[in-house]
Amino acid sequence: MFDADQKRLVLVTGATGFLGRHLVPALLRQPENHVLTFGRSAPDGRQSGAGHEHILGAIENRHDVERAFSLKPQLVFHMAGLVSYRHSDAQRQRQVNVEGTRNVMELALAAGTERVVHTSSIAALGIPSLPGEIADEGLAYNLAGLGLSYCDTKHEAELVVLENFRRGLNVVMLNPGIIFGEGDSHGHHHAIFRAMSRGGLLAVPSGGIPFSDIVDVVDAHLAAIEQGRAGERYSLVSANLSFMEAARIFAELYRTEAPRFVYPDLLVQSLGTLAETFSEVSKQLGLPLRFSLTRQQAWLSCKKIFFSNEKARRELGFLPTPFAETIKRTAPYYLAR
Repeated sequence: MFDADQKRLVLVTGATGFLGRHLVPALLRQPENHVLTFGRSAPDGRQSGAGHEHILGAIENRHDVERAFSLKPQLVFHMAGLVSYRHSDAQRQRQVNVEGTRNVMELALAAGTERVVHTSSIAALGIPSLPGEIADEGLAYNLAGLGLSYCDTKHEAELVVLENFRRGLNVVMLNPGIIFGEGDSHGHHHAIFRAMSRGGLLAVPSGGIPFSDIVDVVDAHLAAIEQGRAGERYSLVSANLSFMEAARIFAELYRTEAPRFVYPDLLVQSLGTLAETFSEVSKQLGLPLRFSLTRQQAWLSCKKIFFSNEKARRELGFLPTPFAETIKRTAPYYLAR
């Protein structure tokens, strides 16, 4: 059992997720840390051994989270969350993303935790009002009422964080974009790499997104242990690119033909609605066929969602990796699966 007199106890929720599988080993390499992970499933081999313990539990279950905080962690990384753009997941998403965050923040405040690093998302910030505009962390959330459950619940989680900050909790919020990196299990990211390596895309949606390199995101989390102002959020964007710009970088690296056209927004959004409806009907009928595309994803893919990383550069020492370097480094992983 952990000896509080010898090491700093670091609690990591959502440790078995993509980011956690990179952050936990980095924390274990710091000799001053004893890492306590929390989640629904057991961690993998890189997250076991000396200096590590694990508690099985659900983040939305207050009693489970209380067991972790009974050990009085000095540092907390709250990364647990449900990433989904399906309407059918909205209720559970609220329990995990909002009520789970409430459990962590309130218990951290009660336990006297010295610092909490809350992993949020660019999705919590909203969408710049003008096409191509690069917004910053001060943007007022403007997606309420549009049925974007992931964006809504990540934003509401930030409101919970700020409520506890005002009550005295030392907490910072980190907002990565779409993360690329080794260990990524998102099927559509692997599909993108495969399609682009073959030059098989004729057209792409009209929008664009902020990309984040997993290395940059982990480095920012480690920096946030000591740096970053309490109550502030930091956009961890490595590159803002339209889908066409990203596709052209892929094409140049793979020496394939880039897409020539942009899909009409109405077509993309109609396909998203149809695909999600068909998947839900198929599920209800017990049929195996599912589509990954959803209405929310389709709508968002028609927007240019660009955010500045200047604040993270100044206050966290954030150093963004060029998108082409991310692609070259991670392509062997994505294409091998």
